[in-house]
Amino acid sequence: MKILTVYYKHKPGGFCKRFRMSIEAWLERGWQVHYIAAEPYPYSHPNLFPHILPNPARRHDTLWFWAWFFLACPWYALFTAIKYRPALIAAPSPVYACICAPARWIPRKPMLTFIFSKPRFNTDCREEYRFLEKVERSLEKRGLGASSRVLANSQAGRSAWATEYGPSAERIEVFPNNVDDPPFDKQAQREKLRSQFSLGPERFVIACSGIMEPHKNMDLLLEAFAKVKDPRASLMLIGDGTQIDFLKRRARELGVADRTIFTGWRRDAVELVQGADLYVFPSLREGMSDALLEALTCRIPCLVSSIPENREVARNPEQHFPPKDSQGLAEKITRCMEDRDFYDRLLRATLEDKARFVFDWKARLVAVAEETMKLRTEKFPSRP
Repeated sequence: MKILTVYYKHKPGGFCKRFRMSIEAWLERGWQVHYIAAEPYPYSHPNLFPHILPNPARRHDTLWFWAWFFLACPWYALFTAIKYRPALIAAPSPVYACICAPARWIPRKPMLTFIFSKPRFNTDCREEYRFLEKVERSLEKRGLGASSRVLANSQAGRSAWATEYGPSAERIEVFPNNVDDPPFDKQAQREKLRSQFSLGPERFVIACSGIMEPHKNMDLLLEAFAKVKDPRASLMLIGDGTQIDFLKRRARELGVADRTIFTGWRRDAVELVQGADLYVFPSLREGMSDALLEALTCRIPCLVSSIPENREVARNPEQHFPPKDSQGLAEKITRCMEDRDFYDRLLRATLEDKARFVFDWKARLVAVAEETMKLRTEKFPSRP
């Protein structure tokens, strides 16, 4: 059995983690996976076959690169599909489903499309691409129309796409992310964290993890942290990204640089959160965050911005704060530090939320893929 997928390159973050998990699920099933990209992914397997798109651009973040990629990749995907005859095409977003449309229609192969974010995520989150909003919207709509099945990782995401695209989004199914829940020694992780960063045992560590981009809203967390007057509080920001220098400068401006730890990108991010006392997730836009799901397993309360996707994960209203309200967040952090009953109540709610996301995601995905492969061509949706 062969799968064909397309994504331009591997990057840090939850999206590529989930994309890699899908590839691993198919490889563990014994299938071949062929992928088209601008550069090889940093992982390999005997049944994983890279097909590198010839690329005249040296960088992969310029408009010249994207113009070339969107013009050349559909035909390269078609050529690859005709040559290797996959049983299924897997697109990691509706935009990539549009890119794969020729490979789906001409050889008449079923296509399974994933949704990990809200509509127009790229143009909404990146100011330099805002003028391409209409282009992204057109690609998304056509990609939905070309898909045989579409899986959104949250009900909030499904609703957002249905509101934006109406009939084109009718086939979207909810297929939530999962999280592993391995055992760990909470006290040992707490002591390890404090030893590693020279923190006293009295320190109350507030953790946040993720890529440091504007839509993650970490500057709001820094503003709230500056309003927490308890000297025991320390803030740990785990991750890297385009905003890291800005956030370091902001910490200095707010007078909290001496109490803020920037760990950079870490392979042991979950272990660091396990040693913390509180997790805060202030994002402005999400699909269903793997970083937040992982925090559910770390036996600490989670506070989340009150966007629909985060409320779907952390359901207790006491855990929510408006994503622009630094004062409200500061008050909740302070209450977690001072009110043990409140802290324990949020911890119980977090553990209850975790239970809904502990399941075998890969096995479920393989079952969905096998069902999609069995679709007869006459059951495919009409061409957009």
